[in-house]
Amino acid sequence: MPTFLWNGEPMAAAPGDSVAAALAAAGVSGLGARRSGAGRGVFCGMGVCHDCLVTIDGIRSRRACMTEVTEGMDAVAQPALGGAPPRATRTPPAPRVLAVDLAIVGAGPAGLNAAILARAGGLSVAVLDERGETGGQYFKPRSTGFRGVVPPDGQHRRGTGLRRRAADSGAEILTGQTVWYARAGDNGFALRSDGAAGGAQVTARAVILATGAAERPAIVPGWTLPGVLTIGAGQTLVRRYGAVPPGPVLIAGNGPLGLQLAVELIRAGGEVVAVAERGRMRAPGALARMLASDPGLVRDGLGYRAALLRAGVPVLTGWEVDHVLGDGRATGARLRRVGGAGTRKIAARTLCLGDGFAPQAELARLLGVPVSADPGTGLVVPERDGDGATPVPGLWIAGDAGGLGGAALAEAQGRLAAARVLAHLGVPVPSRATATARAAARRARAFQRGLRGLFAAPLRALPEDDTIVCRCEEVDAATLRGAIASGLRDPGALKRATRLGMGLCQGRYCTAMALRMLAEAGAPQPPEALFAPQIPARPVPLGHLAREKPEWGGHRESAPSARPARPPVAPIARPEAELVVIGGGVTGISAALFAARQGVDVLCLDRGRVNGEASGGNAGSLHLQLLSWDFGAKAVAGGSPQLRTLPLQKESIALWRDLQAETGADFEMRVTGGLMVAETEAQIAFLEGKCAAEARMGIASEVIGADRIRQIVPAISDRVVAGAWCAGEGKINPLAATQALARAAMAQGARLEEQTDVTGIAAEGDGYVIDTPRGRVRARRVLIAAGGWSARIARLLGAEIPVRGAPLQMVVTEPGPPLVPCLIAHADRHLTMKQTDAGTVLIGGAWPAVTGPSGQPLVLPESLEGNAWVAAHTVPALGGLSVLRSWAAMNIDIDGAPLIGPLPGHPGVTVAATANGYTLGPLMGREAVTIAMTGRARQDLGAFSMDRFQ
Repeated sequence: MPTFLWNGEPMAAAPGDSVAAALAAAGVSGLGARRSGAGRGVFCGMGVCHDCLVTIDGIRSRRACMTEVTEGMDAVAQPALGGAPPRATRTPPAPRVLAVDLAIVGAGPAGLNAAILARAGGLSVAVLDERGETGGQYFKPRSTGFRGVVPPDGQHRRGTGLRRRAADSGAEILTGQTVWYARAGDNGFALRSDGAAGGAQVTARAVILATGAAERPAIVPGWTLPGVLTIGAGQTLVRRYGAVPPGPVLIAGNGPLGLQLAVELIRAGGEVVAVAERGRMRAPGALARMLASDPGLVRDGLGYRAALLRAGVPVLTGWEVDHVLGDGRATGARLRRVGGAGTRKIAARTLCLGDGFAPQAELARLLGVPVSADPGTGLVVPERDGDGATPVPGLWIAGDAGGLGGAALAEAQGRLAAARVLAHLGVPVPSRATATARAAARRARAFQRGLRGLFAAPLRALPEDDTIVCRCEEVDAATLRGAIASGLRDPGALKRATRLGMGLCQGRYCTAMALRMLAEAGAPQPPEALFAPQIPARPVPLGHLAREKPEWGGHRESAPSARPARPPVAPIARPEAELVVIGGGVTGISAALFAARQGVDVLCLDRGRVNGEASGGNAGSLHLQLLSWDFGAKAVAGGSPQLRTLPLQKESIALWRDLQAETGADFEMRVTGGLMVAETEAQIAFLEGKCAAEARMGIASEVIGADRIRQIVPAISDRVVAGAWCAGEGKINPLAATQALARAAMAQGARLEEQTDVTGIAAEGDGYVIDTPRGRVRARRVLIAAGGWSARIARLLGAEIPVRGAPLQMVVTEPGPPLVPCLIAHADRHLTMKQTDAGTVLIGGAWPAVTGPSGQPLVLPESLEGNAWVAAHTVPALGGLSVLRSWAAMNIDIDGAPLIGPLPGHPGVTVAATANGYTLGPLMGREAVTIAMTGRARQDLGAFSMDRFQ
C-alpha cells in the first residue's frame, strides 16, 4: 500500500489510487485556494474543471483526479497566486509520430467499438485517450487496489470484455494522451497530443471523435465550495476506487445516475442522506417505451429504487438544490420544490450535484464542424447525421460527443461511424454488421426518448445575482448582467469585459449559462458568436510544448477576410455625422473620444464588436525601446522607420497615463520597465548599438549586467549575461482600456455602431456617402482606422495604401507566482513577455499565424512550440506553468512605422494605421482627428504620411 505526503503529513493510499481518491477516502476535501482566497476541491473527477490542481514533487497544476499516487510522492495544496516558483517540467522526449488510416479520439464505448470494427476491416487505427486506462467514464475499470468486497457488476463486466477485445484488435491504443491540437487539411487530419511520458503527432486519413460529454453543473450559490462534486465524480470515486467521500452524502440532479450512485455508495459503506430528483418520474407511458426498448436497463433502475427503499433513503422527486450551505466547505443544502413553493434544509458533508450533460465539442470545433447553440439550454452541439458523419469530409462524431444518447447508443454509433469510415476509404463493409448496429441504435434512441419523458423537468431558473457563474475566474451573475445591460451583447464581449471563460476550464462550465443570460436579455447568439476555438484544446505544460525553431525576419502577410457575422440588424438611428470613423479598435475609439471632446458630431462604425479584433487580441505591451526585429539586420530599412517612431511611443505612453486618470478607470497600466536580455558577446554588442541609437531619439535605455538583471528578475535564466534596461516601458490591459475609452467617448456624445460593415464609399457633394447593410450614412469627413483591414476600405474609394495584415499569435499561461515583474524581450529571439494583474503570463513576439477560411486567424502549432521554447529558455520556471490558450490577432504591417495623414486624391479622408501594437493607439487617434478636422498635421508627423510612398 503506497504512502505519500499531503501538506507534509503522511497519508496512505490504495494501489492504483488517484490523489483525489486517496484524499477523499481520508476525508480531505480542500485542495487549494482561488484568487479570492476561497477554497476549492475535487469537482468533476474527470479532468475537465481543473479545480483539483495540486503541486506534486514541486510541479504545479497536476490534476489530483487524473494523477496516480506513487510511493513517496510529495503533494501540497496549491494557491492560485503566490507560492514558490514552479519547478520547470522535464522536457519530454520527442513526440511519437504515427501515420494511420483512422485516428479515434476517446477510448470509451463509442471509440473502442469503432476501433474493433475498423481493425476488422483492415485499417490501421490509432486511439488516443486522456485517461490512464481505456473504458471511458461509463466502462472505467476498477483500480488494482479497489476497496471493498462488492463484486463487479454487469456494467464492469461488459467494460472488461470490450477493453479486452479492443486490446486484441491490433489497434494502436495510446492512453494518458491529451489531444491539444486538431486540424483538417487537404491530405487528411493532423492531431497532436501531450502525455507525461511524451506526446504524439498523428496524421490520419479519417478521424472519429468519441470524446464523450461532461456533466453540466447545477449553478447555485455555493456550488464552488469544497465538498461539492458532480454525480460523475462521485461515481468515479466509488466505482473505480471503492473510495467513499465523507458522509452524510446528498445527491441531487436530474436522471438515473443519481439513483445508481446512491446505491453504489450504500453498498460501499457510505451514508446517503437523500436523493433529490428534479423530475417527478410520473410518466407510465415513458416507462412502457423504455421497457420495450431495453428491459435490462429498466430492471436495473427499478432495482435501484427498491434498494434505496430498503435502505431507508428518501427519493425526493420534484425537488432541486437551490443553495449550497457552508462557509469554507459544504455543510448541507437548501432544497426547493421545482416550479412550486416549499423549501427544506438537509445537512451533508458531501454533495453530488448534476444538471445533465454537454458534449465535449472543442475538437470538433477546431476541425471546423458547424455547431448549433440552443438559447434555452445554452448547449452547444456539433452537427452530425445518425451515423455520426459531419459536414467535414472524413470526420465522424460518435457517442455523447455529438449529443447525449447513453452508452448503448454510443456503442452502436461507434460501429456505424467505423462502417462509414471503411466505405469512405474504399473497404467493403459487411451489411449484417451495419444492420445490427442500426437496430441497436434505434432501440437505444427509443429508450432515451422514454428516459427523457420519465425524468422530464423544467429548465433550472437563471442564477441569482450573487451566484458565481464562472468558477475559474469567480465572475458572478450580477457582473454578467451588468455587462449585458451596458450593451455587451455577445460572449466575446462579455469575456473581454469580465474574464468570463478565461480560466483553466476554458469556458466549459460557464459558457452555457452566459448564453442563457444573453438570450434572456433578448440577444440569442448564433454559432459564429461563440468563443473562437483555440489551441491548446486543454491546458498543457508550457515545457511540454517547447520546441526550438529557427529565427526569421519580416512578417507573414495575409489578406484578412471577413469573419462570419450575424445578419444585419436595425437601421442606424441617425445615419449622418460630421466625421465617420471606420474601425472600433483602439485608434478608432480614441479618435471618436477626442473628436467628441472637441464637440464634433462623430459616428464610429465597426463591422464586428468594439475592441473585437486586433486591439482586443493585443497582448498589451507598452513599448519604448526597439524590439530585436526592429533594429539591425532583421528590421525593415535597418530599423530607421521604427527609430523615428520612438518619440511618438514615449508621448503616447504619457497620454495613456493621462487618459487613465481622466476617465477614472483602471486600465491596469503599470510602467514596470522593460528588459531585453542577451546571452552572448554578439548580442551585447547589438544591445549597445541599439541603446546608442535610441539615445539619439531621446529614449533612455542602458546596458546592465547579470547581477542587476537578477535583482530585477530573480527567475531569469543563468544563460543571461546582460540586458538593455528601459525604465519607461510597461504594460496595459487592452480589454479594460479600450472599453473604458469607448464608454468615455459615448459619454461625450460619440455614437458607436457595431456589426456595421462598410461595403461602399463614394464622394457626394462636399462629403461622402458610406454604404452599410444597415443603410447609407452621410459624412463630411471620413477617418479610416480599420487596422489590417484599412487597405480594403481604401479600395472602396479606388485608392491603394501600403497596409497589410499580418496575423500574429499570443499565448497565455495559467496564473502563477510572480515570475515576470517587467516587460521582457530577447536580443536575438522573437519574444515579449509580461505578467498580468491576474497572475497569468502573456507571451508573444510576432510569431506568425495564418488566416483561416472563415476569416478567423489560426495559430500554427510550430509557432506555439517555438514561442514556448524561447519563453522557457529565458525564464525556465515558466516551463512549469500550463498554457491555457493561444490566439492570433491581425497585426498591421506597413514599413515598421505608422501611417497617418490625408488620403491623396480624396479630400476629407484621413488614414490612421499604427505599426506598434497598442502603444500608439490614443496618440494616433488624437492626431488623426486634428488632421481630419483641420487638414493640418504636426510637423513631426510629416514623415509618417503617404508622401513617403509616393
